[in-house]
Amino acid sequence: MKKYGFKIHIGIFVIASLFSTGNALATIKQLPTISNTNQAISTRSFNETTELAEHVWDKLNSRFVQAYDSKQYQVAKDIAQSAYDLANANFGIDDVNTADSLLKLGIISQTMGNLNEAEDDFLGALVILEDQLSPNNPDTAIVLTNLGNLYYDRKEYKKSEQYHKKALNIRMSAFGKEDTTTAQSYYNLAVLYENTKDYKKAEKLYSKAITVWTRAYGPFHPFVGNTLNNLLNVYMAQSKIPDAIKTELKTVAYKKATLGPENEQVAQSLIDLGKLYVEQGRYATAGGSYKEALNIARTLLKPDDPQLAMLMYTLANTYHMQAQSEQSSKKINTNGTAMVNSRTRNNILVKKALPLYEQAAKILGVNNTADNQPALKVVLSQLAMLYKAIGEKDKAVATQARIEISH
Repeated sequence: MKKYGFKIHIGIFVIASLFSTGNALATIKQLPTISNTNQAISTRSFNETTELAEHVWDKLNSRFVQAYDSKQYQVAKDIAQSAYDLANANFGIDDVNTADSLLKLGIISQTMGNLNEAEDDFLGALVILEDQLSPNNPDTAIVLTNLGNLYYDRKEYKKSEQYHKKALNIRMSAFGKEDTTTAQSYYNLAVLYENTKDYKKAEKLYSKAITVWTRAYGPFHPFVGNTLNNLLNVYMAQSKIPDAIKTELKTVAYKKATLGPENEQVAQSLIDLGKLYVEQGRYATAGGSYKEALNIARTLLKPDDPQLAMLMYTLANTYHMQAQSEQSSKKINTNGTAMVNSRTRNNILVKKALPLYEQAAKILGVNNTADNQPALKVVLSQLAMLYKAIGEKDKAVATQARIEISH
C-alpha cells in the first residue's frame, strides 16, 4: 500500500491536521505545464538560406526541445550552440534568428545554474531584438521575462521587478489585459511580490491571472489550480480567513475534478479547510470537512494506521467543541424549552464524538510506539474527560489509568 506523508500536530483542544509538504513562500512557483523551451522568438523564415540549412535549423530546434524536456541539459546546450553557430554563419551576429539561439543558450545555462553565462546570453538576445524589431515587440517581452526570472534566482528583486514590469507593459499593449500571455506576467510579478512579502500586490496579480486563465481554459486547468494554491498562501500570510476559505473551496473543487474525489491531496485540502472553519468557530461546517477527509483516508490507509486515528480524533474533537460552544451560547427561556433542545443537541454531538475517540485510542494503543505515545496520551485525556462528563465514572478512571501506563 502506498505510504502517505501525513504530518500530525496534536494537543489538548487543538485540531490535528495533515499539513502539505513544502513552504511555497520561499521558492518561485513554476506553472506545471509552462516550459521555458516554449519561449521561442518568432524568427523570420529562412528564405535566405539554402533548403538544406533550413532543414538543419528545424531539426536542431526540435532536438533541443526534446533534449531539454528529457533533462539532458548538456546535450541541449550543445544543440543550442550548434543552432547559434548556424544562425550566426548564415545571417550574422545581429539577426533575430541568432537572438533566438542566444535565448535557448540562456535558458539552458540558467537551468544548469550558470547564471552569469545566462545573463550574458539573454542580454545579447535583448540587444538584437530591440534593434531589429523594437523595444516594445512581444518577442522582446519573452527575453525580458527570462531576465526577470534570472534576477529572481539571483535574489536581485529590484531588477527582477523592473524586467517583469517591462514585459507586462509590452504584453498589455500588444495583446490587452485579458490575454493569457499577459496573465503569465501577472503571475511572474505576483510570485516576486509574494516572496518579498508585498502581499497586497501579490494578491491582486494572482487574482487577475486566475480570472484570465479561468475564462480562457476553464476552472480546472493546471495554471488555475497552481495559482489558487499561491493565492491561498498569500491570504493565509495576511490572516484573511474568509478569503482563504473561498480559495480553499475552489482548490478542493479543482483537485476533485483533476485528481479524483478519493485522493490524498483532496483529503489534505479538506483538512486545511476544516482548520479554517475552526478558526472562525464554525464547528459544524468544520466537522463536515473533516468527516469527508476521514472517509477519503479510510480508502487510502490501513484500518490500524495511526494517521487514521488522528483524523478520527480531529473529527471527534470538533464535535466536542461544537457541543461546548452551543451549550454556552444557548439562552434559556421561561419554559425551559431551549434548555431541553440544547441538551438533546449536546447528547447527539457527544454520541458522535465518543466512538471516534474510542476507536482512535484503540488504534494508537495497538501501535503504542514511542512516536505515538504523545498522541495516545492526548486522545486518552479527551476520552477520560468525556466519560466523566457523561457520568461514566468507571470508564473515566480506567482511561485515566491507561495514561499512566502509556508513559
